[in-house]
Amino acid sequence: MTWDDFTKKVKAFFTGKKVADSVDTSPYDEGEKDLIDKLGQLDEEFKNSDNYDPGKGYEDISDLLPEKQTFEYLKYEGDDEDTIRSNTKDKYDALLEDEKKKVDDALNTKTAVVENKKQATDEEYSQKQEQIDRDYDEFQKALEQELVKKGLYRSSIKQGQTQANEQARAWESNELSSKRNVDISSLDAEIARLQGEANTAIQQLDLSYAQQLDSEIERLLDKRNKEIASIDKYNNTLKEKETKYIEDRAKAIEAQLAQRLKDELTIKNMEDKYGYVGAKKENYQKRFDMAYDYYSALPQDVALQMLQKNKQLEEYLGAYYGRLITEIAKTKK
Repeated sequence: MTWDDFTKKVKAFFTGKKVADSVDTSPYDEGEKDLIDKLGQLDEEFKNSDNYDPGKGYEDISDLLPEKQTFEYLKYEGDDEDTIRSNTKDKYDALLEDEKKKVDDALNTKTAVVENKKQATDEEYSQKQEQIDRDYDEFQKALEQELVKKGLYRSSIKQGQTQANEQARAWESNELSSKRNVDISSLDAEIARLQGEANTAIQQLDLSYAQQLDSEIERLLDKRNKEIASIDKYNNTLKEKETKYIEDRAKAIEAQLAQRLKDELTIKNMEDKYGYVGAKKENYQKRFDMAYDYYSALPQDVALQMLQKNKQLEEYLGAYYGRLITEIAKTKK
């Protein structure tokens, strides 16, 4: 048995009228449509009035509250670990090169001073050697002139004196060369010392900057990790708020629905017991009168058939719907 069959049996029981299974109602459809439109207007008027039934007048929380809250999540926009390492290394490499250049420039300046001393010393000893050569050449010349005057130029005396003169020259030149070598060696040692100090300074720079680089990278990575952790904590808080909002919204909708059903049931019980009152009674009475005027003017079987089929009519008439069926069923045609 279908729901329509069951409805027919119930209504036939209360009205004592058996409704025909099939009645052609099409000639009256347009008129019924006009009636429904007018009832709809009365329904809208009532809903828009201050006397609208609070049991029907809920503004759904599901419409008032969005399905989810949209939060502005934070995103870490800093450099990644590889970029931090690369950029920091480039920075400290550049600083290290600048410091090394200062060491090299200082070394070159100091070395140039010593090289100038070395060149000046070498020139000084060269001049002294030239002076020795000039002195011994003049002595040899004077000796030869003296021997010529004495007629001894070709004697063994000349040979002996000349040999003694060259030996003296050689000895004095060797002494001068030895002093020159000592002084030049001292200056070379000074240059080597300066170079050694520069090498040590560069090695210390390499070590110092390597330590500073590692320390700076560690500091920056620690800062990055803390920023990411802070952002994650903030975003997790937003996610928790978002989840709680969805849960609270669902609870609010559920609570409102339960309250609404409770209120509607209370109102329905009151209206079933005492009927509509006030403005609602007046409005629904107008609906009933309008519907009764229309359906009572139709053939009874047609009217009853249309009343059973029109679910919207039942919605517009409310408690007056059953009364309308009863009144139409009692009508003698």
